[in-house]
Amino acid sequence: MNEMKRSSGANMSDVKINNRTLILNQLKEGKKSRKDIAEKIKLTPASVTILVNEMIQDGCIRETGQMEETLRVGRKKVFIEINKHYKYAIGVNIEPGTLSIGISNLKLELVEYKDIDINGMSVNQVMKTIIEITMEMLWNMNISKNDVLGVGVGIVGIVDSKKGISKRAYGLWKTPVDIEGILSDGLKLPVVVENNVRALALAEMELTKNKDIENMVFIKYGPGIGSATITNKEIYKGTYNNAGELGHMIMDISGKECKCGQRGCLETVASTRAIIQDMKNAFSKEVLPILYKLVEGNKENIDEAAIMEAYKLGETEIVKEINKVWEYLGIGMVNMIKLFDPYKIVIYGELFKDEEFLDKIVHEIEKYGNFDNITNRIQASILDNKRCIGGVVLVVTELFYKKGGA
Repeated sequence: MNEMKRSSGANMSDVKINNRTLILNQLKEGKKSRKDIAEKIKLTPASVTILVNEMIQDGCIRETGQMEETLRVGRKKVFIEINKHYKYAIGVNIEPGTLSIGISNLKLELVEYKDIDINGMSVNQVMKTIIEITMEMLWNMNISKNDVLGVGVGIVGIVDSKKGISKRAYGLWKTPVDIEGILSDGLKLPVVVENNVRALALAEMELTKNKDIENMVFIKYGPGIGSATITNKEIYKGTYNNAGELGHMIMDISGKECKCGQRGCLETVASTRAIIQDMKNAFSKEVLPILYKLVEGNKENIDEAAIMEAYKLGETEIVKEINKVWEYLGIGMVNMIKLFDPYKIVIYGELFKDEEFLDKIVHEIEKYGNFDNITNRIQASILDNKRCIGGVVLVVTELFYKKGGA
């Protein structure tokens, strides 16, 4: 029994929190009886009953329905479940040009959501916008701060999650920003900060069929290319928080300068931002006739959708460009698989909701890597575009589950 395995120096409060966390993790999977929980987490039924009753009184879980036990006629199981309305969580995602903020219940269901254009904003303006919009959303939803767990922030670039500092947010700002300090002071709520791709990787684990997978590489593809590595169901960060930076693997030592300061990063040759810029540079009626017609002769109208439509219509120069992109991405992903040998590789991004494009990547990986059963290891993420869900999962994980329901 777990009760017998306490170390001599263990704090009683810590033991209780750990045991409550074990119970909550069981209830993540759905409603269970006290007896079922006790069998799963190896605590005595009496101990589980005491903890569950305490947690019901706190409000973080609740009883819900009964079922007669198969082996004991007349005896009924009383089921327990997480009370999804016990607390709310606020999720924030910050990327170049875009800020998203959402409010969720404990079942990770968004009850409010907003996208905000932050092009041209300074650090102070972005932080002020987060505080003002969050307060407005709470007011509109009639949610008291006492009913909020905290705020989870996912942001591009290098993050010191222990201190809550954005050390360098590529495409946003180059100096360290104390996000936790600024937002906790402005909102008077606990704040947790993490790299946005890592936060989305946690959301992928919690919200999809990948919940039980222990080792996974999560790749976010779009204007930038980011990745996160899950090992033993935890984010692998490395010594200096730089682990698994797929987008900043060097593919061409004499290539274009990247926003990270290096040259020839994968992001400079294979991101949608790089593709759009290349097409703008080559834009003319003679070179890109199909694209020229699609954007009505105005290169400022060139975007990912127009390029991919021209690609499917057989625009020669775009077909060459995109095929080269598949090759670069395939090589980068082969390197990631060789380094981490994950059970699953999940790709997040609008482009890869199209099976044709996912198949192209699989083909390139098969061409450059010698792997068993690679087709079944690669899949598109089913997460939607509401990227604040990463911050939501971050705060619910850190301030609810790991704290035993707070």
